[in-house]
Amino acid sequence: MNKNRDIDSGNFRYICWLLVLSLSAIFLTCRLGYYYVSDPQRFPITTIKVAANYEHVTHKELEGVLAKYLSDSFFTLSVRGLQKDLSEMNWIDTATVERVWPDTLKIRLVEKKPAAVWNNALMTEDGRLFNEGGIPEGLNLPRLKGPASQQAEVLQVYEKLSKISSMYGVNATGLHLRANQSWVLLLGNDIKIYLGKKELEDRLLRFCKAYPAVFAEKIEQLSSVDLRYPRGMAVQWKQQTER
Repeated sequence: MNKNRDIDSGNFRYICWLLVLSLSAIFLTCRLGYYYVSDPQRFPITTIKVAANYEHVTHKELEGVLAKYLSDSFFTLSVRGLQKDLSEMNWIDTATVERVWPDTLKIRLVEKKPAAVWNNALMTEDGRLFNEGGIPEGLNLPRLKGPASQQAEVLQVYEKLSKISSMYGVNATGLHLRANQSWVLLLGNDIKIYLGKKELEDRLLRFCKAYPAVFAEKIEQLSSVDLRYPRGMAVQWKQQTER
């Protein structure tokens, strides 16, 4: 009986040692394999292909992001990490990174398309803000202002009003939503059209219909038009005292 127990105990210890040795061998093999494939000398990244028609991302910015990854080997480079870092660049909307055997990275970048300037930031069509404090010169975009988090609403209202004014040859350049929720439409030469809080489209139509006969020939002297009156408008010319 004791002899059988000794044999069983010996077999158990043998199996345990065999298992430990096998696991150690597997671990060592995996470790050596990792060191092999992670060696950038054996598996370097020698080619980077960037598919993008970018206008505002600079080569220096792109190289700065890539520099953190090019010391890795083809196999160990973090595609997800690189995509994340590229996507966090100011002007980048989407970034995709793909490994192509044996030594190539394919990168596709899509820039954000600004639809307007919101306060001191750029804004996309769906209301996302970016590039705060860094508005490039020469952008022909509407200038919008308003309370925080209302940028999508202001852009939507601007697009409606701009469409109406353009039908009458009036160029809208911006829209402000004041803290009291009243609206001011901007035209060229910083002309202000006070629309109030309601009936915005009807009030703007009243101005547009009067524009050819009343304002078109003297548009350079026009300062502001207040349309918050039910049956008329208050006009201020630039030679008068500015409000």
